[in-house]
Amino acid sequence: MSDLVMDGVRKVFTTRGRPPVEAVAHFDLEVRSGELVGLLGPSGCGKSTTLRMIAGLEDVTGGDIRVGGRSMLGLRPQRRNIGVAFENYALYPPLSVADNISFGLRARGGLSARALRERVEDLAERIGLRDILDDRPVNLSSGQKQRVALARAIAREPDVLLLDEPLSHLDAAQRDLTRRELRRLQRELGYTTVLVTHDQEEALSLADRVVVMEGGRVRQVGTPDEVYDDPADLFVAEFVGEPAMNLLTGLAGSGPAGQERVVGVRPEDVAVVCDESGGERGGGRGKRGGSGGGVEGDVGGEVVVVEDFCEYGLLTVELAATRQRIVVQTGPGPAQLPGQSVGLAFQRDRTYIFDTTTGGRVR
Repeated sequence: MSDLVMDGVRKVFTTRGRPPVEAVAHFDLEVRSGELVGLLGPSGCGKSTTLRMIAGLEDVTGGDIRVGGRSMLGLRPQRRNIGVAFENYALYPPLSVADNISFGLRARGGLSARALRERVEDLAERIGLRDILDDRPVNLSSGQKQRVALARAIAREPDVLLLDEPLSHLDAAQRDLTRRELRRLQRELGYTTVLVTHDQEEALSLADRVVVMEGGRVRQVGTPDEVYDDPADLFVAEFVGEPAMNLLTGLAGSGPAGQERVVGVRPEDVAVVCDESGGERGGGRGKRGGSGGGVEGDVGGEVVVVEDFCEYGLLTVELAATRQRIVVQTGPGPAQLPGQSVGLAFQRDRTYIFDTTTGGRVR
């Protein structure tokens, strides 16, 4: 397998009569051999354009892309040993599953009919397609189509594997199953892989590292835990996490030039310390769990919404002092009721402060 290096890569789209649009700005990234890196961001952030430049489907305006130390600039897609599994599958309707998988290998040549058949059968066994090799795409489920597209992409034993929104067309059950199988296969085969997705659950569960993008720029690169637990700026804090991080004004004062600051705290890092019955209640025991430490910024409010997800609960509380609403993640079991008054405390080592003018993190 090979490493992938993107060095100051830019993409500017130009249209006659319109100002140029910079879709990707000075993108720097090194993907280590065998690593899976996820490009995560909202629609229009430049992640798909970045993938298309790696594949050779878009020209590069500036910078360089290297695979295994070799520059890809000027090479046609056919001359780059890069496999792509597209969002829309891009399967050939008249061809069988076996012929779809082997299409690129046949076009490239160099393999005997026997070697080609053995390669297809081996992939079909690994990916769970052996029983449908003679079927046509029209007879396949969305999950099966996605696996065929993946098999075709890796049939050529690529230096780099690109996955464009691989789970976006699958239902919830198929998505969970395919996500686990995709990660197993990537680890088993060891392909250097770039995944493009707008789905943070997909990125955080699959990727070794995540690149958070916004407006054509990289906002943060880190492990899933790093981008979740240590957001570099306000955008990352708002975008990563479900439920989203609570952002509260009026609790952190202002910056040196009067800039407004906001306090950021995730739902699982807010504790319900007491309610109007006088009892103490647990909090912060949700899906990820807190890291301990003291609390600060005690506030009071009224419960307005209660949600029970079996494994955990969510309370929406309207703060008495500012009328802002905050989401609190609790453990399973009985929770407070709407209309009940509660006291809340923030976990000190899991509370962040951001400057709203610059978007930068102050603490």
